[in-house]
Amino acid sequence: MDTTPDVLPAGKDQQPEICKFGLQVYNQAKRAASPDTYSFKRNPNAGKPAAIPNATIYLDFDGEVVSNTAWNAKGTIYAAAANLSVTEVERIVKRVSEDFSPFDVVVTTDETIYQATNPYKRTRVIVTETWEWFGVVGGTAFNNSFTWGNNTPVFIFSTLLNYNEKFIAEAISHEVGHTLGLLHQADYDPAGTLLSEYNMGCGDGITSWAPIMGIGYYQNVTTWHKGPTVLGYNNIQDDVAIISNIIGLKTDRNREMDKSEEFASGQQGLISDKNDIDYYFIHVKQPTTITAEPFCLAGGEGSNLNLKMKIYDKKGMLLKTIKTSSVLSVSTTLEKEKYYVSIESDPVHSVSRYGLLGNYTLLAQ
Repeated sequence: MDTTPDVLPAGKDQQPEICKFGLQVYNQAKRAASPDTYSFKRNPNAGKPAAIPNATIYLDFDGEVVSNTAWNAKGTIYAAAANLSVTEVERIVKRVSEDFSPFDVVVTTDETIYQATNPYKRTRVIVTETWEWFGVVGGTAFNNSFTWGNNTPVFIFSTLLNYNEKFIAEAISHEVGHTLGLLHQADYDPAGTLLSEYNMGCGDGITSWAPIMGIGYYQNVTTWHKGPTVLGYNNIQDDVAIISNIIGLKTDRNREMDKSEEFASGQQGLISDKNDIDYYFIHVKQPTTITAEPFCLAGGEGSNLNLKMKIYDKKGMLLKTIKTSSVLSVSTTLEKEKYYVSIESDPVHSVSRYGLLGNYTLLAQ
């Protein structure tokens, strides 16, 4: 494996990150468009949205002309559309939205929302087939450009990533991470010797894990991480703290046992930081199965959470703890009675629950 760092030396903020993502072979053949190819029709007369977000990540899949930015030293860039299907775009948006779900930011394909957002708290991600002007890489971004206020975008090259929606989604979150000031999470041996610029994670199957700022292409659970960067074994980067310092975290709730959080059939929740434990009250009137499922695509794909559930009696005494090592969801059956239920993230493999943040659904059936 090539361990030559892609990251540019400190102080070179006007040079973009060149992200190879450990790929040795890139697809360079553009595929034919299909009748289902995504095309968002912009409304030039659209006004400002009713609610203006605190911060915005705009995913631009339908082509763009880029000028007057840090990318334009050699002239205007004519970026073709991504040539992705409607379904592929929907899955990519869901994946990226979940990566940023703990933060006070909107992920959207609507340019009017981007235009209405504070220029110093937004970024545009252009997913395009047009890579020849830059070179053979998966994606590229300028570090810290989220706060530049001058419309400098991120580029993700759909052709080179072989139109793979998982790869494209991981690359988007990774490159947006760069715009927020993050470097690559690297891999070192116990002696502190650099093994790879990109931490590739660990595990297999549905519970496999990797950091977003490493290589998430080949693992299912991909999260923000606290670990060493390519700048050194002792250079520890706290991804969540860095991102939240710029765009903030969503407001959390139900951290205490409170009957006001009663539910009967279903509840949406969010684990927003490593210490977050959500509590619910339930009055079970007949034997009922309680299931907590992390947000994901079909079959558990794309989850950012590994869940643990605890059941307490109506006085708050712990009755049992439910967690698994082979799946990300948890489930138990409760008999007729009143209970408190708590939901939290649980470490996966040897990785702490630091970055295991995201949305889940609690169901009673």
